[in-house]
Amino acid sequence: MKIAGIIAEYNPFHNGHLYHIEETKRRTGCDALIVVMSGDFVQRGVPAVTDRYLRAEAALRCGADVVLELPAYGATASAEDFALAGVRALTGLSCVDVISYGAEDAGRGTEMFRSIAQFLLDEPGAFKQTLLAHVREGNSYAKARSMALAEFFPEAAELLAKPNNILAVEYEKAILTTGSAVATCAISRSDLGYHDTTVDSVCSATAIRNALAEGGLIPAEAVPAEVLPLYSDITATSAVTADDFSDMLFAELSSHTPETLSAVYDVPADLANRILEQAQAPFTWTSLAESVKCKAYTRSRIDRALCHCLLHLTAAGADIFREGELPYLRVLGFRKDAEGLISAMERSSRIPLLVRFLRDSGKLQGDAADILATDLRASALYSQVLYKKTGVIREDTHRRLLTV
Repeated sequence: MKIAGIIAEYNPFHNGHLYHIEETKRRTGCDALIVVMSGDFVQRGVPAVTDRYLRAEAALRCGADVVLELPAYGATASAEDFALAGVRALTGLSCVDVISYGAEDAGRGTEMFRSIAQFLLDEPGAFKQTLLAHVREGNSYAKARSMALAEFFPEAAELLAKPNNILAVEYEKAILTTGSAVATCAISRSDLGYHDTTVDSVCSATAIRNALAEGGLIPAEAVPAEVLPLYSDITATSAVTADDFSDMLFAELSSHTPETLSAVYDVPADLANRILEQAQAPFTWTSLAESVKCKAYTRSRIDRALCHCLLHLTAAGADIFREGELPYLRVLGFRKDAEGLISAMERSSRIPLLVRFLRDSGKLQGDAADILATDLRASALYSQVLYKKTGVIREDTHRRLLTV
């Protein structure tokens, strides 16, 4: 059996995602498709607009056979660590033959992304010195890397100006870093790009989220017919946003000093000081992030820092998460005709799989149990916001196993 894997967020699932799944099946000839997906919080450091089970069900209705949840330490990380966690997840299952990813310039083939990845891993001395010089000028790391690449690898600088190309390179870096034998397959994005806000039959998740916020509904033309019924109750007033967590964030930050906030994952001392200085007056998540933003720290970097603070993700915990195999992977759902695949995964996986939550989570001990506790906290906070916005008490999703 040939198995393909996809690393995704589906925030929300749309026609472009359906195209990626269909093209992956066509290009790889796989017999089954496994998706590793972010949970209630995503890589930009903000909550997903819809519940993780709704997003998983959308993927299963549109061709995925199994959807696994990536733990928060990986799901809310930088592009580099997000990609590494996803590759470690799919590789650690020991049954995935090929990882498929989308990219703006996939037509150039995986070889180009692999060559850029190798260059960044080798990091020639002159390039490294130029990169550090640009960082010392006050630029963010991403900006400094782009500036250095423009001097040493112009083609790479051009490609890495696009967000999904960046992830493509990070996936290839992760393959090289881990020594994984899993093949890769690049699929061209069928929309106008991650940052484009035009709503059409094929558009970005950003465009759909903006349309939801402005128009009150997810645009029907942008999502597959199979999942449109799932979105019928999603409106601007029920969709979850970062600002819904403002009071929680205020309470959390009020208990921190610069020293304790610096112990949070991906919050260096200077950023901790900036956050706490701006958090002395009342704020919303958005107003705080905007007031902290500067040349050295992008909005997404600040959002991730705030998210890690809210979820109690620590620098020490992140170090533990990066060691060895992933501590666990939770099965969110699967297609009924893929039950045999679940059994095969349980036999082959080097990573503990949480299929039946109560049965399998009790087997986790030590650091793995501690990391699971952070995921449960994230889920509880999201459920509380959802209840406050909609009056709906979310089903005890820790124990839920979705089948389609």
